[in-house]
Amino acid sequence: MLLDALRDFEWLNEPLDVNFEETGMRVLTHNKTDFWQSAHHRVSKDNGHFFYTRRYDDFSFVVGWKFQINGRFDQCGIMLRIDEKNWFKASIMYDAPQYPMIGSCVTNNGYSDWANIDIPAGVEEMYYKIKRHKGDYVISYSFDGQNFRQMRMLHLLKDQPEVKVGAFVCSPQHEGFEATLTRIEFLE
Repeated sequence: MLLDALRDFEWLNEPLDVNFEETGMRVLTHNKTDFWQSAHHRVSKDNGHFFYTRRYDDFSFVVGWKFQINGRFDQCGIMLRIDEKNWFKASIMYDAPQYPMIGSCVTNNGYSDWANIDIPAGVEEMYYKIKRHKGDYVISYSFDGQNFRQMRMLHLLKDQPEVKVGAFVCSPQHEGFEATLTRIEFLE
């Protein structure tokens, strides 16, 4: 990972700890962090850690994470954000160690939906890609950073010319989920 590429990125909700290593940027979460809006569950969480930059045009953007899940619902993935009530996220997540999934959430006007794809147990590295084209977004995932599979197409109701896009990490039920951001780049 080139440090020069990170110069234009900033944090929404800085994590407990950040270290730069040869393999990437290691991030440690604060206690009970998440991005989620649900009237049904009476939850409004906007305290997850989001490392982002601003974009105004169409783009393709990739992030890669290495991790070892140590708690239920730990997450590290990709995020696109307009504001606290309008955003998208996709990440690996475990309800139980033997049941990993890639979860995705679109939040429009403060209401989050949820979709998931089951994946094999033991995954400790994942890549995500967002492609923006004229206000629509295509989201893909990959186990190797080369071969991507589309998982979702979406449109944010409050889409704006300026969006925030980047990597996010959170741990809704505890403190100290550790993940390493190994790739973060815009593709030409």
